[in-house]
Amino acid sequence: MTGTQSSAHKSRLSSMIWGNILALSAAICWGLNEPANKAIIPDWISASGVALGRIFGATLIIWILSLFFKKEKIQHGDWKLLWASALMMLGFVYVFSLAFNTASPIDIAIILTFQPILVVVINAIFKHEHVSMLEIAGMIIALCGALIVILGGGNFDSGRLVGDLFAVVCAITYAIYLVIIEGPSQKYGTVSLMKWIFLFTAILALPLIFTIPTDMPILTHGKALPWLLLGFIILFPTVYCYMITPPAIRLVGSEVLAFYQYLVPVITTVVAIAAKMDSFHWYQPVSFVIIVGGVILVNYAKARSDRK
Repeated sequence: MTGTQSSAHKSRLSSMIWGNILALSAAICWGLNEPANKAIIPDWISASGVALGRIFGATLIIWILSLFFKKEKIQHGDWKLLWASALMMLGFVYVFSLAFNTASPIDIAIILTFQPILVVVINAIFKHEHVSMLEIAGMIIALCGALIVILGGGNFDSGRLVGDLFAVVCAITYAIYLVIIEGPSQKYGTVSLMKWIFLFTAILALPLIFTIPTDMPILTHGKALPWLLLGFIILFPTVYCYMITPPAIRLVGSEVLAFYQYLVPVITTVVAIAAKMDSFHWYQPVSFVIIVGGVILVNYAKARSDRK
């Protein structure tokens, strides 16, 4: 092996290692996100309070970070896409917080695993992308897994059902967000995109300020733990994960990143049960396996179609 080949090999190995570290760290943060939210919603802070904390906190942090990056000019035609992305971002963050009023953190994590399927469906509807019969079969399988979670494996609970349906809305809005942002993400850097999307999201979220109760325990009891959990939610699952996802994809590819996403429900389950904030039900691992199986089948069918 020549010196040039050796250097190139070391560079690829370094990129692979760092890409896997970033992908794994994102999965860990997202896996801890559900239990952290459940620990403070609604006992310490309202869903609106957490959503606004995430949006305004992330906006401030990302704008400060942007001072250390080169400014990029956004093309005129892309501003409407950034506003549309912000609207979907608001829907995702706000409804995600609402889900924790009644839903299980494990259920939410499992339902969000269904999100890649929704991206395929949205692309097929609005971008007229061809969908093979094998992809449709994978979608139906994943949908069955999601329905098992939503219906609680037959143990019907109306409150839990509402929370699970909110989680479905989260998955839909985030899938739409990913489709909208796909084009701009290829033109602009992550910081440049995120600073505008979060700013526009913060502007759209301003009316929610009037929905926040003034007597929330987090404001009146003076406990440090709820504030630490809220800070974690803002810094890591929000700012950190949004910032490192694009470089992780560049380093190891979207398929490897998607693999790590399957760890999220596992991490959530372990933490939620250890913290005694949720109980384990037979339908959760069953539905998770079914959803992941459907997603893998769709990805396989799509990859096979792309090779033709």
